[in-house]
Amino acid sequence: MQPQLNIIERVQRRNLTGLKFAGLVRLSFELLADTDYTGPILTGNDINNREEQERLTRECIERLGGTYVGTYNEPDTSAWKKKRIKQPDGSYKYRVIRPVLYGALDDLKASRSVSGHFIPAEGFDKNTQIDGIVVLDLDRLTRDQRTLEDIIEVAENYTRPFIDITGTLDLLTENGRDNARMLVTMAGKQSSATSRRGKQSHLSRAMRGIPVGGNRPFGWAEDKRTLVYREAIQIRAAARLLLAGVGASTIVRKWNETGRVTTKGNPWRRRTFALMMISPRMVGWRVYGSQSKPLHERYLTDESGQPVKGQYPAILDEKTWRDVVYLLAGPDRPKQNQPNAGKASQMLSTIIRCGNCGKKLTVQPKPVERFDYACKSPAAGGCGKVCGSGIAIDGLVTELIFARLENQTVIATATAWQGEDDLKQLNTTKDNLLAQFKENNDMGKYIWPEVRKVETDIAELMKERAAYVRSTATPKSTNIRESWPTLIVDQRRAIAAENFEAVILQPATKGSNRFNPERLVVVPR
Repeated sequence: MQPQLNIIERVQRRNLTGLKFAGLVRLSFELLADTDYTGPILTGNDINNREEQERLTRECIERLGGTYVGTYNEPDTSAWKKKRIKQPDGSYKYRVIRPVLYGALDDLKASRSVSGHFIPAEGFDKNTQIDGIVVLDLDRLTRDQRTLEDIIEVAENYTRPFIDITGTLDLLTENGRDNARMLVTMAGKQSSATSRRGKQSHLSRAMRGIPVGGNRPFGWAEDKRTLVYREAIQIRAAARLLLAGVGASTIVRKWNETGRVTTKGNPWRRRTFALMMISPRMVGWRVYGSQSKPLHERYLTDESGQPVKGQYPAILDEKTWRDVVYLLAGPDRPKQNQPNAGKASQMLSTIIRCGNCGKKLTVQPKPVERFDYACKSPAAGGCGKVCGSGIAIDGLVTELIFARLENQTVIATATAWQGEDDLKQLNTTKDNLLAQFKENNDMGKYIWPEVRKVETDIAELMKERAAYVRSTATPKSTNIRESWPTLIVDQRRAIAAENFEAVILQPATKGSNRFNPERLVVVPR
C-alpha cells in the first residue's frame, strides 16, 4: 500500500499513477423528468445518465495516470431524502438509505471488494485492489451531513481519496473537509427548498381534488376521473361478498380463476385487493397523507374537517366502505402471529378439534378432491393420533345445521350497531375541541387533555364496531337448505361457527376403515 503522506501529496498534485479507483455512479429520482440530462453539461446536478457518468469518471482517472477498475452503481437513489426505519424497541429513526455507497466504504476499508456491490471493469475481477472513489462532483456523492461524516471517517482514518472530475473535492485535508461540509449544507438547503415547493404544489392540487399521476386505479379510466363500469360493478360485488362473510383470499382466487387482472395486467394478490378496497378513493375522497398512516386514514380534509372530494365519482357509499375497512383492516383483525390467522380452506377449518389432545385439526388434501381433517404431529404441537374423512364430516355437520335452522329464520337484515350515535357524538365533541383550539391556541393546555380522552373513547367504540361488523358478516338468507348450494366455503364456515361452540373428532376404533359418525361430538351454541 502507498505511504500515507505520498498518497495525500499525489492526490493534491492530481498525479494518480499506481492508484486504482472505482467510480460511484448515482442516478437520482429527484431530478426533473422532462429535462434532458444527456447533454454536454458536465456537472453532477445535470447528468443523470449512467453511461455518461461512467465515461467521464473513467476518462478523468486515466488522464491523471490512475487505473479505473470498476463501478459502484446506484440507480434511482436519493442522496438527501430520508426514510423511516423501525428500531428493535419499536421506536423510529430517519436516515438516508444508501446500501451501495456504504458497501463501497466497507470495500475501501478492506482495500478490496467485500460488499458485493462492486462491478469490475473489463480485465479486472471482484478481488481487485481499490484505493479510492471518483465521482462527477460532491453532489453525486452526498447531500446529507451524516453520510458525509461517514465518508470523511473512511477518507481520514484509512487514507482513502475521494475525488471528482473538477478537482474541487478533497477529503484528505482539513480545509478540504470543511469546504465539503459547507457545500453539502448548501446542497441540503437546496434539496429542502425543492421538497417544500413540491409538497406545496401537491397540497394545492389535492385541495382541488385533482388526481395524482401514475397508473390508473382499478375502477377508473386512464384519466383517473371516469368510471369503468365493468370494474366498478366488480368492486361493488366484492364488497357485498365481504359483508356476506366471504374471505378476501377467496374473492381473489375467484377473480384469478376467471382471468381478471389488475390495471398492470398482473394476477390479483390479497394485499393488492385489500389496499384497493380500503382506499378512500372508493368513496370519492382525495387520497393524501403520510405513508406512516394506515391507507384508510390517508385522505385530505378541509378547514371544517370534512373529507375533500376528488374529481372522480365514488364507487361505494361511505357506510359500505367503512364496514369493508373494519373487516380488512379493523383494530381487532388477527395479526399474522395470532391464532387462526392462517388459511382456512374447508368448512370446518379453525373450528374442528382433536378429541385426544384438544388442538385444532388441519386439512390434509388427498387425491380426487378428497381431504382429511387430521391432528398435527407431536413435532408441530399436536398428537398425530386423530384423522377423519373431511367430506363425511362436513356432510354430517351440514345436516346438523339444517336440522338446527329448519324451524328458524336466519336474520335477513342485520340490526344496526347500537353505538353509532355515541361514536358520532364523540367525533362531534372532538371537532368542537379542535375548533376551540384553532380559535385560541392559548387554551391548548386545557383542550389537549380533553381531546386525548375523547380519542381514547373513540378508539374503544371503533374496536367494538369492528368486532360487530365482523360478527355480522354472514350470509343473509331465510331458507338455509335452499340457499346452501349457492354458498361458498367461507360462508358455510361462518354459519357453522355461529351455531356450534365446538366440533370434536374422537380417535378412530382400530380395525375399522369406514368413518363412524359417532366419533363426531358437536357442542351447540
